[in-house]
Amino acid sequence: MLPEPQRRGFCKQCKESGVQCDKKKPRCSACVAANKPCGGYDMGHIFINVNSSGPPPTWNRGQSAQKHLVLDLASQPATSPPQTLDMLAASLPTTSHTSDAMSLGSVDASRAIIALADPANIHHLVELFLDIYLRRYGPGKTPVDPLTAGNECGGWRLLLPSWLGQSVILDTAIGAMAASFIGSQYQDVGLSDHGGNMYLNALQMVQKALPELGTSERKHLLATTLVMSSTELFMSNGGGSSQLTHIEGATRLLNLSMDSMDLEELHVYILNQGLFEAISSRRSYPCSSPSFRHLARHIYSVPRTNRNDLYFQWCERILPLPNYLSVTDSVTSSTTAAPVSAVKAILDDLSTLEQSITPWYELLQSSMSGPWTFPAAQVSADSVPFPLQFISIEACTNYCLYWLAQLLILEARQILYMRLPQSDVPEHRALQPRISEYASLVCRSVQYCANNTSFAATENMFLPLDVVSSYYLRQGDHDRMNWCISAFARISREHKIGFASKKFDMADMRIVDTSYDPNGIWDQV
Repeated sequence: MLPEPQRRGFCKQCKESGVQCDKKKPRCSACVAANKPCGGYDMGHIFINVNSSGPPPTWNRGQSAQKHLVLDLASQPATSPPQTLDMLAASLPTTSHTSDAMSLGSVDASRAIIALADPANIHHLVELFLDIYLRRYGPGKTPVDPLTAGNECGGWRLLLPSWLGQSVILDTAIGAMAASFIGSQYQDVGLSDHGGNMYLNALQMVQKALPELGTSERKHLLATTLVMSSTELFMSNGGGSSQLTHIEGATRLLNLSMDSMDLEELHVYILNQGLFEAISSRRSYPCSSPSFRHLARHIYSVPRTNRNDLYFQWCERILPLPNYLSVTDSVTSSTTAAPVSAVKAILDDLSTLEQSITPWYELLQSSMSGPWTFPAAQVSADSVPFPLQFISIEACTNYCLYWLAQLLILEARQILYMRLPQSDVPEHRALQPRISEYASLVCRSVQYCANNTSFAATENMFLPLDVVSSYYLRQGDHDRMNWCISAFARISREHKIGFASKKFDMADMRIVDTSYDPNGIWDQV
């Protein structure tokens, strides 16, 4: 909970009018002057239209930007978790297993779904996995979320049916991932154990295949790394060393195979997987180096099955960021002061990166309506004041990616400014309010993507929420950091997955440990 002075005070208009200013229900200056209720008000980047249930019209936004855009930890009474098993059971083909499930409770619906999960029929298992992953409950199995299937961050999973039959290793890994996910969603121990056994089999196959001549040219091993990384998440090891092992192995295979393999859609997802992990961990990323830039441009230009151009354009533009963050951290952690010229060179790189994102953001604004909010939308403990609404999951994802990039760039700039004479940093004091605003915007977007949505939609918030929680940790703002970690805990409970203890060891949340340890498996590449 924020202290009262941060939530309530006097703005300029209220001081002049001699009235109490309530930042929870602010009004525009015209309504304040006339002392009348306000139908809508400008909130910097966000216009709140109190009387409408849709996006606001084009608005001439003012300059009173981030005054109210801080994460308020006040919460509302919690609501009971939504029940979705009956919806899924009703959408599945009617069989001897499901004919009675449509009218029964969630427990029986769960049993009916598990009865359809035949581990011996991998094609059917993958289709069932996609039904649950995307929550394809609508007519014609359309997702119930405002999401175009394939446009989520994990959109590569929609390609799984086309990958089947390429190799025994890949089929085994896909079966392990699907069985692990379905088993965890419906707490079926037998199916989860089957997924674990298939995962171990796939690991053994990979170990035997890697030493063979020409293995790095076999694209199915690249796809296997992507699938195994996802399996680690579904086995509750998300963000742990075992998942990192597969991500690093994918990056190594990608670099070794570029000279002898035709580029295709798979390589885009491999590149993005490593990029997201590197941004999250602030580690240097081999594919972020200038020498890789030309090849990256070719990879991102490969034709794709799933059309979400703005998302992939953002990934391409932001590719250098992990190395800039890593260098910034090295400068600040070093006991020896870095030369001023070196600090300024990093600042120049950050400015160039920020400028490259500007045209992309302008295109985003012209292509997808920005967020809006309703004060009455606070309905649960998950919420924050003025939770943001979007026209689609894709729009929410793209805006959050822009905000997290701005947060990281501005924070790095702020850190580096401390290594320069104050006379060289005229905007130093102006950075913190903007950084706080971007962090708040991400937090206010969580509810839209992760409240009673599919795993496909929820997963889009993993990177933004992780970046913001780490930012609050670096700031020593433990209240807001714990709010972010609690959001991950709610995701863990709703989707029945866990995260590695080393990833979120600052919060009291359930962690599911497994005995699988693939560390070192890709060292033979």
